[in-house]
Amino acid sequence: MAIVLQGCQSTDSANEEQPPTAKAPKHVILMVSDGIGFNGWLAADYYQGKSGKQSYQITRPDGTQPRVYGLAHNALNLIDEHGELLGRGADVADAAGAVEQGYDPMTRWLQFDNAMINDFTAAGSYTSYTDSAAAGTALMSGIKTSNGRLNMSWDSTQSFTPITQFAQAAGMATGVVSSVMISHATPAAAVATNISRNNYADIFQQMVNAELTVLMGAGHPLFNGSGQLLPEDKRDYQYLGGEQTFDALTDETGLNGYTFIDDKRDFMALAQGQNLPDRVIGIAQTNSTLQAVRGDLGTSDSLSGTAFVSNVPDLATMALGAINVLAQENNGFFVMIEGGAVDWMGHANNMPRFIEEQVDFNAAVDAVINWVEIHSSWDETLLIITADHECGGIWGEGTWTNSSGIPVALDRSNEALLDARYDPTVDTFNEFLAVQDNGEGELPGFMFASGNHTNDLVPLYAIGVGSERFSKYTRTDLNAAVLWGEQFNWEGHFVDITSVFDVMYSTIKDDKD
Repeated sequence: MAIVLQGCQSTDSANEEQPPTAKAPKHVILMVSDGIGFNGWLAADYYQGKSGKQSYQITRPDGTQPRVYGLAHNALNLIDEHGELLGRGADVADAAGAVEQGYDPMTRWLQFDNAMINDFTAAGSYTSYTDSAAAGTALMSGIKTSNGRLNMSWDSTQSFTPITQFAQAAGMATGVVSSVMISHATPAAAVATNISRNNYADIFQQMVNAELTVLMGAGHPLFNGSGQLLPEDKRDYQYLGGEQTFDALTDETGLNGYTFIDDKRDFMALAQGQNLPDRVIGIAQTNSTLQAVRGDLGTSDSLSGTAFVSNVPDLATMALGAINVLAQENNGFFVMIEGGAVDWMGHANNMPRFIEEQVDFNAAVDAVINWVEIHSSWDETLLIITADHECGGIWGEGTWTNSSGIPVALDRSNEALLDARYDPTVDTFNEFLAVQDNGEGELPGFMFASGNHTNDLVPLYAIGVGSERFSKYTRTDLNAAVLWGEQFNWEGHFVDITSVFDVMYSTIKDDKD
């Protein structure tokens, strides 16, 4: 669908009904598909033949209606002593201050590339994007910071309290689950405070000492991204706090009362409610992602044509196992569950594996919703499903006409990518187009505009008690509603990323005071 600029793109929430605040939830579940916007989400929905039919997009059996919004996201941008924005790679030490440069629905649709970092230095750079650390900080603490920071101000003078600490203070069990390294930016933001997202060993040390009930993810030092054992000289222990910490986790006495698991069968047992420990650290047998960066393991009927790693659980199994452990706490729980490798495949402009990762995320959401409706209810559970930012600048086929075709970047496998990205100096923008539906089991019509993050809106779904609290934070983007409103049953209302924390915090606080 082509977009036609509307006369007014920004309104407040005055026209949206403000329902009375209901009781707060016992359980709060935040699910984050890292790096996917409306077009990427729609691409996976079309491939699955489930556009508008995902479990979180339809009325639930008890009549509960999911609420759908857009989510705006941005980091604080660093400026020099003259107030000029510092571009990519600027050191914080060179910055005189930081300013917010957020999503503006009045100007977004005036220029195609004003929502993305430009991959081409000749055209300059737009700096209003966020990385996963700054976005995670906004989601988990409700405060904006500059890229790379975890729950810390841009100038390192203040630290912020993440949502897990508020949940623990309220007597709730807490957990973090991810399909990428457990100390990576988004899971780390739920727990840790650090000057740099890259200080993985230090971050994991904070996580393992943070009184969490569950930590599950990747980052196993003994295995590669295809689930194969590494030689000793190739092992990297940083994602689990260093070799001594890993040895402590895995010896007979364990560490901090955690049961350590890494065998797929043990993850599956937890998902089936068997042998539930009081606390668990589960690290899948892969050092990076569950499946996204796997090598040649033989052919299969997977979308990417490559067999999946057989000795790691999927995200649904990890999520369900984590919730079964957490649910042993009578005061309820908070858990953050991330499909982290969607973003990796957006950077790589690899649509088949991008869709594989989102399909895996959707299966995890299905498992969580099924658990709620069997073991809990929407009267005592709040489920939020969203992304932290968009990645790849995904648009419909024909959005622009590409005029180059030379290799300009390397993906994570060091394979040259043909330049299908948008270069405003030589390419021709045609019109804003949503990705096109080519039928179930087929790739949609798409183009990647970028190899980086953009600040285009991403979807947000909220289901259950407390979901109505988002309504007071909304603005409206009518042009975005023209593009995606029908497919997502969405009227263009969007909220800022910090409202996710605000809603979670207010529900936890109101319930436990």
